Amino acid sequence: MSHCHNLFAGLALGLAASAAVGETCVPERLPAGGRALGEWIDAGNWRAPGNLRAGLRAPGTFMPRSSLPADPAATPLPTAAQPLDLDRLTLADPTDGARRSVAFLLDSRLYAESVLVLYNGRVFAERNWHDARTDAPRLLQHAGRPLLSLLGVMSVAQGRLAGERAVARYLPPLAGQTGLRRLSVQRLLEGEARFAWPAADVAGWRRAAGWAGEAAPAGVRDWLRQPGRWDAPLVDLPPPTAEGGPEDDLLAWLLAEAHGMPLARVFCEQFQGRLRPERPVAWLTDAAGDELAGGLVMSLRDFARVGQMLVEARVTPRRSRIPDWFVEALAAPAAGRGAPELRGLRPGAENRYGFVRLAGAGARIAILGAHGSSLYVDFDRRLVVALHAAHPEAGDPLQRAALESLWERLSAALPLPGRR
Repeated sequence: MSHCHNLFAGLALGLAASAAVGETCVPERLPAGGRALGEWIDAGNWRAPGNLRAGLRAPGTFMPRSSLPADPAATPLPTAAQPLDLDRLTLADPTDGARRSVAFLLDSRLYAESVLVLYNGRVFAERNWHDARTDAPRLLQHAGRPLLSLLGVMSVAQGRLAGERAVARYLPPLAGQTGLRRLSVQRLLEGEARFAWPAADVAGWRRAAGWAGEAAPAGVRDWLRQPGRWDAPLVDLPPPTAEGGPEDDLLAWLLAEAHGMPLARVFCEQFQGRLRPERPVAWLTDAAGDELAGGLVMSLRDFARVGQMLVEARVTPRRSRIPDWFVEALAAPAAGRGAPELRGLRPGAENRYGFVRLAGAGARIAILGAHGSSLYVDFDRRLVVALHAAHPEAGDPLQRAALESLWERLSAALPLPGRR
């Protein structure tokens, strides 16, 4: 009798939790704000190099969005009793080899806005520059793309998608696109193959999505479905813009179709229970109301929680919805081939499902977004380093070298768990 009582009580709690997630996971559609910040920043230049600090903090001013509330059960990340002093930690500056502080490297070389260091789930460093805040939502641009691959892998594990099937089989409006027969779900999730888009097509895609100013009313999916759109050859190239490329919006569409709901709700239902975001999370949308792959907006504290979620998925895989094979695939040693677009990192770094598997000892991965924004995860140390940055370059070797120097210095400052 007691066993039955416990069983029914557990079932009731599970149903209540599912209902709570369902209520939380109803996106609110919000229009763009005034489409201008002050006199000089508008919808056409808000992501220009000189406007990044202001523009990336206020994406909802320029584009519509689907907004999800903060988790009502969220609690602040615990703080370490003895935090790191970023002004006293020094390292070799890759610019000229001189010894400088970690704080200097972040501010002067990486154009940091905010940094958060989590070690064993506790905040060991948290710092802001230029009036930024770690708890303020900010546009991640292409740094959100690996999370779409993760959602896709989870969708395969749940039987919603099959990796070997062609993408077009799941998207009826694209059934006639013969070029998409070459692109399997697995290949799209891995994110290494892209179509060789002419510059005019990239510009058209950006206009359709709304990245270039006034969005086309029909939205990006109408652009994706145009006859002959996918006839270009497949090539091994990095994304063409800071927001990604058309393939990323194809993946966003695929995920929404596989789950039968908007992408923002898919993200919430799959991740909300684990992330428990402290602040609202949003996805920028096109004029038709469809979420954009490069449109994830979240605070740095919640971005760091993504890294912590991955750490916990490896430590306690049975408690995670993330397939354990996926985490192990990310963490497995690099094969040593390396990728030209990752120059500046230690030789041998390679792309995996949109993440970067770093070369060298230890299970270490990173998300590399545009303009220096990044997420570093050291599985062995249970270390997470989240960074919002506004570097004027979308990505260059010196920027990547500075990031790896930062990660290695922070790793050296914190022992492996269980060692002192």
